[in-house]
Amino acid sequence: MTTKEKYDQYATELNRRFEEMMTWAIQYWPKKHFPLLPSDFNASRREIGQIIGPKLGDSNSENMTMNDGENQTPFIDTKPMPWP
Repeated sequence: MTTKEKYDQYATELNRRFEEMMTWAIQYWPKKHFPLLPSDFNASRREIGQIIGPKLGDSNSENMTMNDGENQTPFIDTKPMPWP
């Protein structure tokens, strides 16, 4: 099995499991007077699209390797400054 086939198989399985989880969550949502809708999962769908898209192989990630799990992006400290 080629790497692309493995990526495709992973993406298909991830989508299937997400759809099953979404269906389960909608079906068993306890607040029947305020039901969940499939549109409530749009942000999650976009995030999964990012996982199985550019991160998985759409951007020729086979040519891009990580150095022993190191993150290639620069570190950005997001802690706020202390109050005076």
